[in-house]
Amino acid sequence: MEHAFVPVPEGAGKPYPVSRGGKPVFLTDDRGPVARRLARSLSDRGFSVVLNCLSEEPVPENCRKVRIDPLDQEGLEQLLRGLGPETCVLHPAPPPLRADVALADDKLWDRAFREGPLAALQTARAAGNALRGGSLVFLGDLHAEKPTGCAFLHSLGCAAVQMLCREAALDFAPKGISCHYVQRGVMESDLSNRNSRSNLYNEPQLQYPGRRLPEAEELAGLLSFLFSGEAALLNGADLRADGGMSLYYGEQETGKRPEGPADPEVPAPFLHGDPRRPSPKGRTALITGGGKGVGAGIARVFCAAGMRVCIGWNSSRELAEKTLAEIQAMGGEAFLYRADVTDRAQLEAMAAATAERYGGIDVLVNNAALQPNLFLHEYDEETFRRVWDINIGGYWRALQACLPYLRRSRSPRVVNLSSIHGKRPTLFDPVYAMTKGAIRMFTREAALELASSHITVNAVELGGCRIEGKTGGFPFKVRRLPEIERNPGHPLGGMCDPEDAGFLALYLAGEEASNITGAGIRLDAGSMLV
Repeated sequence: MEHAFVPVPEGAGKPYPVSRGGKPVFLTDDRGPVARRLARSLSDRGFSVVLNCLSEEPVPENCRKVRIDPLDQEGLEQLLRGLGPETCVLHPAPPPLRADVALADDKLWDRAFREGPLAALQTARAAGNALRGGSLVFLGDLHAEKPTGCAFLHSLGCAAVQMLCREAALDFAPKGISCHYVQRGVMESDLSNRNSRSNLYNEPQLQYPGRRLPEAEELAGLLSFLFSGEAALLNGADLRADGGMSLYYGEQETGKRPEGPADPEVPAPFLHGDPRRPSPKGRTALITGGGKGVGAGIARVFCAAGMRVCIGWNSSRELAEKTLAEIQAMGGEAFLYRADVTDRAQLEAMAAATAERYGGIDVLVNNAALQPNLFLHEYDEETFRRVWDINIGGYWRALQACLPYLRRSRSPRVVNLSSIHGKRPTLFDPVYAMTKGAIRMFTREAALELASSHITVNAVELGGCRIEGKTGGFPFKVRRLPEIERNPGHPLGGMCDPEDAGFLALYLAGEEASNITGAGIRLDAGSMLV
Protein backbone atom coordinates (compact mmCIF):
# COMPACT_ATOMS: atom_id res chain seq x y z
CA MET A 1 0.00 0.00 0.00
CA GLU A 2 1.16 3.50 -0.77
CA HIS A 3 0.85 5.87 2.17
CA ALA A 4 -0.63 9.30 1.84
CA PHE A 5 1.87 12.01 2.71
CA VAL A 6 1.80 15.59 3.85
CA PRO A 7 4.41 17.62 1.93
CA VAL A 8 7.18 19.37 3.84
CA PRO A 9 9.34 22.35 2.96
CA GLU A 10 12.14 21.62 0.52
CA GLY A 11 15.20 20.31 2.30
CA ALA A 12 13.40 19.83 5.61
CA GLY A 13 13.55 16.02 5.53
CA LYS A 14 11.05 13.27 4.87
CA PRO A 15 7.36 13.69 4.06
CA TYR A 16 4.93 12.76 6.77
CA PRO A 17 2.77 9.65 6.37
CA VAL A 18 -0.76 10.32 7.55
CA SER A 19 -2.39 6.97 6.68
CA ARG A 20 -1.72 3.59 8.23
CA GLY A 21 -4.59 1.40 7.20
CA GLY A 22 -5.26 -0.69 4.08
CA LYS A 23 -2.31 -3.07 4.37
CA PRO A 24 -3.00 -6.79 4.65
CA VAL A 25 -2.29 -8.23 8.10
CA PHE A 26 -1.93 -11.98 8.63
CA LEU A 27 -2.51 -13.10 12.22
CA THR A 28 -1.06 -16.60 12.50
CA ASP A 29 -3.05 -17.84 15.51
CA ASP A 30 -6.50 -16.87 16.79
CA ARG A 31 -6.36 -18.78 20.08
CA GLY A 32 -7.07 -16.64 23.09
CA PRO A 33 -9.34 -13.61 23.56
CA VAL A 34 -6.53 -11.10 23.06
CA ALA A 35 -5.74 -12.38 19.54
CA ARG A 36 -9.35 -12.11 18.39
CA ARG A 37 -9.77 -8.65 19.88
CA LEU A 38 -6.57 -7.56 18.16
CA ALA A 39 -7.92 -8.86 14.85
CA ARG A 40 -11.14 -6.92 15.30
CA SER A 41 -9.38 -3.73 16.38
CA LEU A 42 -6.87 -3.83 13.49
CA SER A 43 -9.76 -4.34 11.09
CA ASP A 44 -11.54 -1.35 12.61
CA ARG A 45 -8.36 0.68 12.00
CA GLY A 46 -8.52 -0.02 8.28
CA PHE A 47 -6.22 -3.02 7.92
CA SER A 48 -7.28 -6.02 5.83
CA VAL A 49 -7.02 -8.81 8.42
CA VAL A 50 -6.58 -12.47 7.55
CA LEU A 51 -6.98 -14.70 10.62
CA ASN A 52 -5.60 -18.22 10.90
CA CYS A 53 -8.39 -19.94 12.82
CA LEU A 54 -6.92 -22.72 14.95
CA SER A 55 -9.79 -22.52 17.45
CA GLU A 56 -13.52 -22.99 17.00
CA GLU A 57 -14.35 -19.45 18.11
CA PRO A 58 -16.36 -17.25 15.73
CA VAL A 59 -14.38 -15.06 13.35
CA PRO A 60 -14.49 -11.32 14.15
CA GLU A 61 -16.50 -9.21 11.74
CA ASN A 62 -14.67 -8.01 8.60
CA CYS A 63 -11.84 -10.53 9.07
CA ARG A 64 -11.07 -13.17 6.44
CA LYS A 65 -10.81 -16.74 7.77
CA VAL A 66 -8.15 -19.27 6.73
CA ARG A 67 -6.94 -22.45 8.35
CA ILE A 68 -3.35 -23.54 7.88
CA ASP A 69 -0.92 -25.61 9.90
CA PRO A 70 1.54 -23.20 11.62
CA LEU A 71 4.35 -25.69 10.82
CA ASP A 72 3.54 -25.74 7.10
CA GLN A 73 6.19 -23.34 5.83
CA GLU A 74 5.30 -23.84 2.17
CA GLY A 75 1.63 -23.22 2.84
CA LEU A 76 2.38 -20.11 4.86
CA GLU A 77 4.69 -18.83 2.15
CA GLN A 78 2.07 -19.38 -0.55
CA LEU A 79 -0.53 -17.55 1.50
CA LEU A 80 1.78 -14.56 2.09
CA ARG A 81 2.69 -14.35 -1.60
CA GLY A 82 -1.00 -14.18 -2.40
CA LEU A 83 -1.52 -11.35 0.10
CA GLY A 84 1.33 -9.25 -1.31
CA PRO A 85 4.98 -8.43 -0.58
CA GLU A 86 4.18 -5.69 1.98
CA THR A 87 2.01 -7.92 4.15
CA CYS A 88 2.29 -7.43 7.91
CA VAL A 89 2.59 -10.71 9.83
CA LEU A 90 1.59 -10.91 13.49
CA HIS A 91 2.67 -14.10 15.26
CA PRO A 92 1.39 -14.39 18.85
CA ALA A 93 2.93 -16.72 21.41
CA PRO A 94 0.86 -19.88 21.94
CA PRO A 95 -1.27 -20.35 25.04
CA PRO A 96 1.05 -21.34 27.89
CA LEU A 97 1.27 -24.95 29.04
CA ARG A 98 1.40 -25.41 32.78
CA ALA A 99 4.55 -27.37 33.59
CA ASP A 100 7.07 -27.52 36.39
CA VAL A 101 10.76 -28.00 35.64
CA ALA A 102 10.90 -31.17 37.74
CA LEU A 103 7.63 -32.73 36.52
CA ALA A 104 7.38 -31.94 32.79
CA ASP A 105 7.60 -34.98 30.49
CA ASP A 106 8.98 -35.47 26.98
CA LYS A 107 5.52 -35.28 25.40
CA LEU A 108 4.83 -31.86 26.89
CA TRP A 109 8.34 -30.69 26.00
CA ASP A 110 7.80 -31.66 22.34
CA ARG A 111 4.41 -29.98 22.18
CA ALA A 112 5.77 -26.74 23.63
CA PHE A 113 8.66 -26.81 21.14
CA ARG A 114 6.37 -27.35 18.14
CA GLU A 115 3.82 -24.72 19.14
CA GLY A 116 6.42 -22.20 20.28
CA PRO A 117 9.94 -21.90 18.75
CA LEU A 118 9.33 -24.19 15.76
CA ALA A 119 6.10 -22.49 14.67
CA ALA A 120 7.79 -19.09 15.06
CA LEU A 121 10.74 -20.25 12.95
CA GLN A 122 8.49 -21.53 10.18
CA THR A 123 6.57 -18.27 10.18
CA ALA A 124 9.82 -16.28 9.98
CA ARG A 125 11.17 -18.44 7.13
CA ALA A 126 7.94 -18.04 5.17
CA ALA A 127 7.93 -14.28 5.71
CA GLY A 128 11.58 -13.97 4.71
CA ASN A 129 10.95 -15.82 1.44
CA ALA A 130 7.63 -14.19 0.53
CA LEU A 131 7.86 -10.56 1.65
CA ARG A 132 9.67 -7.51 0.33
CA GLY A 133 9.12 -4.48 2.50
CA GLY A 134 6.62 -6.06 4.88
CA SER A 135 6.70 -6.43 8.66
CA LEU A 136 7.00 -9.35 11.04
CA VAL A 137 5.94 -8.86 14.66
CA PHE A 138 6.26 -11.58 17.29
CA LEU A 139 3.82 -11.01 20.13
CA GLY A 140 5.06 -12.43 23.42
CA ASP A 141 4.82 -11.36 27.03
CA LEU A 142 6.95 -10.43 30.02
CA HIS A 143 7.89 -14.07 30.51
CA ALA A 144 10.51 -13.69 27.80
CA GLU A 145 12.59 -12.20 30.61
CA LYS A 146 10.66 -12.98 33.80
CA PRO A 147 10.06 -16.52 35.14
CA THR A 148 6.46 -17.70 35.42
CA GLY A 149 6.85 -19.91 38.47
CA CYS A 150 4.62 -22.57 36.94
CA ALA A 151 5.03 -22.63 33.13
CA PHE A 152 8.76 -22.75 32.41
CA LEU A 153 8.30 -24.09 28.89
CA HIS A 154 6.40 -20.94 27.99
CA SER A 155 9.23 -18.76 29.33
CA LEU A 156 11.83 -20.76 27.37
CA GLY A 157 9.82 -20.42 24.17
CA CYS A 158 9.28 -16.68 24.56
CA ALA A 159 12.98 -16.08 25.26
CA ALA A 160 13.98 -18.15 22.22
CA VAL A 161 11.56 -16.31 19.93
CA GLN A 162 12.79 -12.99 21.29
CA MET A 163 16.28 -13.84 20.02
CA LEU A 164 14.86 -15.27 16.78
CA CYS A 165 13.33 -11.86 16.17
CA ARG A 166 16.71 -10.13 16.43
CA GLU A 167 18.35 -12.67 14.12
CA ALA A 168 15.51 -12.33 11.60
CA ALA A 169 15.72 -8.53 11.73
CA LEU A 170 19.39 -8.72 10.80
CA ASP A 171 18.90 -11.41 8.14
CA PHE A 172 15.83 -9.87 6.47
CA ALA A 173 16.91 -6.21 6.53
CA PRO A 174 18.30 -6.30 2.93
CA LYS A 175 14.78 -7.28 1.83
CA GLY A 176 13.25 -4.29 3.60
CA ILE A 177 11.47 -6.48 6.16
CA SER A 178 11.31 -5.06 9.67
CA CYS A 179 11.03 -7.44 12.63
CA HIS A 180 9.96 -6.64 16.19
CA TYR A 181 9.25 -8.43 19.45
CA VAL A 182 6.43 -7.01 21.58
CA GLN A 183 6.17 -7.96 25.25
CA ARG A 184 2.67 -7.44 26.50
CA GLY A 185 1.52 -7.51 30.08
CA VAL A 186 -1.62 -9.01 31.57
CA MET A 187 -4.70 -7.55 29.90
CA GLU A 188 -8.36 -7.32 30.75
CA SER A 189 -9.05 -10.08 28.24
CA ASP A 190 -6.73 -12.46 30.12
CA LEU A 191 -8.70 -12.59 33.35
CA SER A 192 -10.37 -15.82 32.30
CA ASN A 193 -6.92 -17.31 32.93
CA ARG A 194 -6.68 -15.93 36.49
CA ASN A 195 -4.40 -18.13 38.60
CA SER A 196 -3.88 -20.49 35.71
CA ARG A 197 -0.23 -19.91 34.91
CA SER A 198 1.41 -17.24 37.01
CA ASN A 199 1.16 -15.18 40.17
CA LEU A 200 0.68 -12.18 37.87
CA TYR A 201 -2.98 -13.23 37.62
CA ASN A 202 -3.54 -12.73 41.34
CA GLU A 203 -5.02 -9.25 41.42
CA PRO A 204 -2.95 -8.28 38.34
CA GLN A 205 -4.10 -4.68 38.32
CA LEU A 206 -2.17 -4.22 41.55
CA GLN A 207 1.06 -4.93 39.65
CA TYR A 208 0.49 -1.96 37.36
CA PRO A 209 1.72 1.43 38.54
CA GLY A 210 -1.43 3.03 37.11
CA ARG A 211 -3.70 0.51 38.87
CA ARG A 212 -5.60 -0.57 35.77
CA LEU A 213 -5.32 -3.34 33.22
CA PRO A 214 -4.47 -2.42 29.62
CA GLU A 215 -6.87 -3.39 26.87
CA ALA A 216 -6.24 -5.16 23.59
CA GLU A 217 -7.30 -2.07 21.67
CA GLU A 218 -4.34 -0.17 23.13
CA LEU A 219 -1.97 -2.88 21.92
CA ALA A 220 -3.57 -2.62 18.48
CA GLY A 221 -2.54 1.04 18.42
CA LEU A 222 1.11 0.04 18.83
CA LEU A 223 0.82 -2.62 16.14
CA SER A 224 -0.77 -0.19 13.70
CA PHE A 225 2.20 2.13 14.25
CA LEU A 226 4.72 -0.69 13.68
CA PHE A 227 2.91 -1.67 10.47
CA SER A 228 3.04 1.89 9.13
CA GLY A 229 5.60 3.84 7.15
CA GLU A 230 6.21 5.95 10.25
CA ALA A 231 8.17 3.06 11.79
CA ALA A 232 10.36 2.44 8.73
CA LEU A 233 13.65 2.97 10.60
CA LEU A 234 12.70 0.75 13.52
CA ASN A 235 14.14 -2.74 13.25
CA GLY A 236 14.83 -5.49 15.74
CA ALA A 237 13.05 -3.51 18.46
CA ASP A 238 12.09 -5.16 21.74
CA LEU A 239 9.02 -3.22 22.87
CA ARG A 240 7.30 -3.53 26.22
CA ALA A 241 3.63 -2.69 25.88
CA ASP A 242 2.91 -3.59 29.46
CA GLY A 243 1.52 -0.46 31.07
CA GLY A 244 4.67 -0.16 33.17
CA MET A 245 4.20 -3.57 34.77
CA SER A 246 7.86 -4.49 34.28
CA LEU A 247 8.84 -1.42 36.29
CA TYR A 248 6.92 -2.71 39.27
CA TYR A 249 7.47 -6.44 38.90
CA GLY A 250 9.01 -8.06 41.95
CA GLU A 251 7.24 -5.86 44.53
CA GLN A 252 3.81 -7.38 44.10
CA GLU A 253 4.13 -9.46 47.24
CA THR A 254 4.53 -6.42 49.45
CA GLY A 255 1.89 -4.37 47.75
CA LYS A 256 4.34 -1.48 47.66
CA ARG A 257 3.49 1.20 45.15
CA PRO A 258 4.74 4.73 44.65
CA GLU A 259 2.07 7.32 45.20
CA GLY A 260 1.94 10.66 43.48
CA PRO A 261 0.42 13.74 45.09
CA ALA A 262 -3.34 13.74 45.40
CA ASP A 263 -4.89 15.82 42.67
CA PRO A 264 -8.67 15.82 42.32
CA GLU A 265 -8.30 17.58 38.97
CA VAL A 266 -6.56 14.62 37.30
CA PRO A 267 -8.93 13.48 34.54
CA ALA A 268 -9.68 9.87 33.75
CA PRO A 269 -7.03 8.39 31.44
CA PHE A 270 -7.63 7.80 27.77
CA LEU A 271 -8.23 4.11 27.15
CA HIS A 272 -8.95 3.37 23.52
CA GLY A 273 -12.07 5.24 22.42
CA ASP A 274 -12.43 5.45 18.68
CA PRO A 275 -10.87 2.33 17.10
CA ARG A 276 -9.36 4.52 14.41
CA ARG A 277 -6.17 6.43 15.09
CA PRO A 278 -6.99 9.27 17.49
CA SER A 279 -6.16 12.64 16.05
CA PRO A 280 -3.40 14.65 17.75
CA LYS A 281 -4.96 17.86 16.45
CA GLY A 282 -5.34 20.46 19.15
CA ARG A 283 -2.88 18.89 21.59
CA THR A 284 -0.06 21.06 22.92
CA ALA A 285 3.60 20.13 23.16
CA LEU A 286 6.64 21.83 24.63
CA ILE A 287 9.94 20.78 23.02
CA THR A 288 13.27 21.73 24.57
CA GLY A 289 16.04 22.10 22.04
CA GLY A 290 13.35 22.33 19.38
CA GLY A 291 14.98 24.94 17.17
CA LYS A 292 17.38 22.68 15.31
CA GLY A 293 18.40 19.11 14.58
CA VAL A 294 16.25 16.32 15.99
CA GLY A 295 14.11 18.74 17.99
CA ALA A 296 13.24 20.69 14.84
CA GLY A 297 12.26 17.47 13.06
CA ILE A 298 9.96 16.54 15.93
CA ALA A 299 8.42 20.03 15.91
CA ARG A 300 7.74 19.81 12.15
CA VAL A 301 6.08 16.39 12.47
CA PHE A 302 3.99 17.46 15.44
CA CYS A 303 2.77 20.60 13.68
CA ALA A 304 2.07 18.71 10.44
CA ALA A 305 -0.17 16.42 12.51
CA GLY A 306 -2.11 19.41 13.87
CA MET A 307 -0.44 19.87 17.26
CA ARG A 308 0.46 23.26 18.73
CA VAL A 309 4.09 23.53 19.73
CA CYS A 310 6.29 25.68 21.90
CA ILE A 311 9.77 25.49 20.37
CA GLY A 312 12.27 25.94 23.16
CA TRP A 313 15.72 27.10 22.05
CA ASN A 314 18.80 28.73 23.47
CA SER A 315 21.95 28.74 21.35
CA SER A 316 20.91 29.27 17.72
CA ARG A 317 18.32 31.96 16.93
CA GLU A 318 18.86 31.65 13.16
CA LEU A 319 18.05 27.93 13.03
CA ALA A 320 15.11 28.33 15.42
CA GLU A 321 13.60 31.05 13.23
CA LYS A 322 14.16 28.87 10.17
CA THR A 323 12.29 25.99 11.82
CA LEU A 324 9.41 28.27 12.78
CA ALA A 325 9.21 29.63 9.21
CA GLU A 326 9.03 26.05 7.83
CA ILE A 327 6.21 25.21 10.21
CA GLN A 328 4.28 28.36 9.38
CA ALA A 329 4.72 27.70 5.66
CA MET A 330 2.94 24.34 6.04
CA GLY A 331 0.12 25.97 8.05
CA GLY A 332 1.31 24.73 11.46
CA GLU A 333 0.90 26.54 14.77
CA ALA A 334 3.99 27.17 16.90
CA PHE A 335 5.97 29.86 18.68
CA LEU A 336 9.56 30.30 19.85
CA TYR A 337 10.68 30.69 23.44
CA ARG A 338 14.28 31.12 24.54
CA ALA A 339 15.16 29.26 27.73
CA ASP A 340 18.36 27.84 29.20
CA VAL A 341 17.58 24.35 30.54
CA THR A 342 20.06 24.86 33.38
CA ASP A 343 17.93 27.76 34.65
CA ARG A 344 14.84 26.60 36.53
CA ALA A 345 13.15 30.02 36.47
CA GLN A 346 13.44 30.25 32.69
CA LEU A 347 11.94 26.78 32.22
CA GLU A 348 9.05 27.59 34.54
CA ALA A 349 8.42 30.81 32.62
CA MET A 350 8.43 28.90 29.30
CA ALA A 351 5.96 26.33 30.62
CA ALA A 352 3.68 29.08 31.97
CA ALA A 353 3.82 30.97 28.65
CA THR A 354 2.91 27.80 26.72
CA ALA A 355 -0.01 27.00 29.01
CA GLU A 356 -1.28 30.57 28.84
CA ARG A 357 -1.04 30.68 25.06
CA TYR A 358 -2.60 27.28 24.32
CA GLY A 359 -4.64 26.49 27.43
CA GLY A 360 -2.35 23.82 28.90
CA ILE A 361 0.43 21.35 28.13
CA ASP A 362 -0.23 17.77 27.02
CA VAL A 363 3.24 16.67 25.95
CA LEU A 364 6.78 17.45 27.08
CA VAL A 365 9.61 16.46 24.74
CA ASN A 366 13.00 16.65 26.45
CA ASN A 367 15.60 17.04 23.73
CA ALA A 368 18.08 19.80 24.59
CA ALA A 369 21.58 18.29 24.86
CA LEU A 370 25.28 19.09 24.63
CA GLN A 371 27.82 16.79 22.97
CA PRO A 372 31.40 18.15 23.15
CA ASN A 373 32.94 15.04 21.50
CA LEU A 374 35.83 14.84 23.97
CA PHE A 375 37.70 11.76 25.03
CA LEU A 376 37.82 10.89 28.71
CA HIS A 377 41.23 12.44 29.31
CA GLU A 378 40.16 15.66 27.57
CA TYR A 379 37.34 16.45 29.99
CA ASP A 380 37.84 18.92 32.84
CA GLU A 381 35.49 19.22 35.80
CA GLU A 382 33.75 22.33 34.48
CA THR A 383 32.91 20.73 31.13
CA PHE A 384 31.83 17.50 32.84
CA ARG A 385 29.48 19.43 35.12
CA ARG A 386 28.00 21.46 32.23
CA VAL A 387 27.29 18.38 30.06
CA TRP A 388 25.67 16.62 33.01
CA ASP A 389 23.67 19.69 33.99
CA ILE A 390 22.26 20.14 30.48
CA ASN A 391 21.78 16.56 29.31
CA ILE A 392 20.14 15.11 32.40
CA GLY A 393 19.60 18.05 34.77
CA GLY A 394 17.72 19.88 32.01
CA TYR A 395 15.32 16.94 31.60
CA TRP A 396 14.63 16.87 35.34
CA ARG A 397 14.01 20.63 35.58
CA ALA A 398 11.81 20.72 32.48
CA LEU A 399 9.70 17.86 33.82
CA GLN A 400 9.20 19.63 37.14
CA ALA A 401 8.32 22.88 35.35
CA CYS A 402 5.67 21.18 33.18
CA LEU A 403 4.30 18.79 35.79
CA PRO A 404 1.49 21.02 37.12
CA TYR A 405 0.11 21.38 33.59
CA LEU A 406 0.64 17.74 32.59
CA ARG A 407 -1.39 16.62 35.60
CA ARG A 408 -4.36 18.54 34.23
CA SER A 409 -4.14 16.93 30.77
CA ARG A 410 -6.40 14.04 29.79
CA SER A 411 -3.53 12.22 28.06
CA PRO A 412 -0.27 13.57 29.50
CA ARG A 413 2.94 12.34 27.87
CA VAL A 414 6.67 12.81 28.41
CA VAL A 415 9.11 11.79 25.67
CA ASN A 416 12.83 11.87 26.47
CA LEU A 417 15.26 11.89 23.56
CA SER A 418 18.20 9.63 24.27
CA SER A 419 20.71 7.54 22.36
CA ILE A 420 21.82 3.97 21.80
CA HIS A 421 24.95 5.10 23.65
CA GLY A 422 23.00 4.79 26.86
CA LYS A 423 23.82 1.08 26.43
CA ARG A 424 26.77 1.07 24.02
CA PRO A 425 30.11 2.85 24.60
CA THR A 426 30.80 5.66 22.19
CA LEU A 427 34.59 5.68 21.80
CA PHE A 428 34.20 9.40 21.13
CA ASP A 429 32.47 10.96 24.18
CA PRO A 430 32.20 8.91 27.39
CA VAL A 431 30.48 11.64 29.44
CA TYR A 432 27.81 12.03 26.77
CA ALA A 433 27.22 8.27 27.04
CA MET A 434 27.02 8.56 30.83
CA THR A 435 24.23 11.11 30.55
CA LYS A 436 22.31 8.89 28.12
CA GLY A 437 22.57 5.99 30.55
CA ALA A 438 21.23 8.30 33.25
CA ILE A 439 18.33 9.36 30.98
CA ARG A 440 17.40 5.69 30.55
CA MET A 441 17.02 5.23 34.32
CA PHE A 442 15.45 8.69 34.79
CA THR A 443 12.78 7.63 32.30
CA ARG A 444 12.00 4.45 34.25
CA GLU A 445 11.99 6.18 37.64
CA ALA A 446 9.73 8.99 36.42
CA ALA A 447 7.39 6.51 34.71
CA LEU A 448 6.97 4.57 37.95
CA GLU A 449 6.46 7.65 40.10
CA LEU A 450 4.08 9.50 37.78
CA ALA A 451 1.85 6.57 36.83
CA SER A 452 -0.57 7.54 39.58
CA SER A 453 -1.17 10.78 37.64
CA HIS A 454 -1.68 8.81 34.37
CA ILE A 455 1.50 10.36 32.93
CA THR A 456 3.49 8.09 30.64
CA VAL A 457 7.24 8.62 30.33
CA ASN A 458 9.23 7.01 27.51
CA ALA A 459 12.58 7.43 25.78
CA VAL A 460 13.54 7.42 22.09
CA GLU A 461 17.05 5.97 21.81
CA LEU A 462 18.51 7.34 18.58
CA GLY A 463 21.31 5.84 16.55
CA GLY A 464 23.09 7.73 13.77
CA CYS A 465 20.96 10.60 12.54
CA ARG A 466 21.38 13.07 9.68
CA ILE A 467 21.54 16.39 11.46
CA GLU A 468 22.16 19.78 9.86
CA GLY A 469 25.57 21.09 10.86
CA LYS A 470 27.05 17.64 11.63
CA THR A 471 29.78 16.39 9.30
CA GLY A 472 28.30 13.77 7.02
CA GLY A 473 25.30 13.61 9.30
CA PHE A 474 27.29 11.67 11.89
CA PRO A 475 27.74 12.95 15.44
CA PHE A 476 31.27 11.56 15.51
CA LYS A 477 34.73 13.05 15.56
CA VAL A 478 36.08 13.68 12.10
CA ARG A 479 39.00 11.36 12.86
CA ARG A 480 36.57 8.44 13.07
CA LEU A 481 34.50 9.17 9.98
CA PRO A 482 36.42 7.00 7.50
CA GLU A 483 35.85 3.91 9.65
CA ILE A 484 32.16 4.70 9.99
CA GLU A 485 31.75 5.26 6.27
CA ARG A 486 33.38 1.94 5.39
CA ASN A 487 31.10 0.04 7.77
CA PRO A 488 27.92 2.04 8.42
CA GLY A 489 26.36 -0.81 10.42
CA HIS A 490 22.79 0.00 9.50
CA PRO A 491 21.05 -3.20 8.34
CA LEU A 492 18.13 -1.29 6.87
CA GLY A 493 20.55 0.57 4.65
CA GLY A 494 20.23 4.08 5.92
CA MET A 495 20.39 6.48 8.81
CA CYS A 496 17.53 8.16 10.57
CA ASP A 497 16.33 11.61 9.69
CA PRO A 498 14.99 13.96 12.36
CA GLU A 499 11.51 13.26 11.02
CA ASP A 500 11.90 9.56 11.86
CA ALA A 501 12.37 10.59 15.48
CA GLY A 502 9.33 12.80 15.04
CA PHE A 503 7.13 9.90 13.87
CA LEU A 504 8.04 7.78 16.89
CA ALA A 505 7.69 10.72 19.28
CA LEU A 506 4.28 11.52 17.75
CA TYR A 507 3.10 7.99 18.46
CA LEU A 508 4.40 8.06 22.05
CA ALA A 509 2.83 11.52 22.52
CA GLY A 510 -0.55 10.34 21.28
CA GLU A 511 -3.55 9.05 23.10
CA GLU A 512 -3.21 5.49 21.79
CA ALA A 513 0.18 5.05 23.52
CA SER A 514 -1.39 4.88 26.97
CA ASN A 515 -0.20 1.27 27.37
CA ILE A 516 3.51 2.11 27.09
CA THR A 517 5.51 3.72 29.87
CA GLY A 518 9.07 3.40 31.10
CA ALA A 519 10.17 2.12 27.69
CA GLY A 520 13.39 2.89 25.86
CA ILE A 521 12.76 2.35 22.15
CA ARG A 522 15.74 2.08 19.82
CA LEU A 523 15.46 4.06 16.59
CA ASP A 524 18.70 3.06 14.92
CA ALA A 525 17.93 1.27 11.63
CA GLY A 526 19.01 -1.92 13.39
CA SER A 527 22.59 -0.78 14.13
CA MET A 528 22.51 -2.33 17.62
CA LEU A 529 21.99 -5.75 16.00
CA VAL A 530 25.51 -5.82 14.55
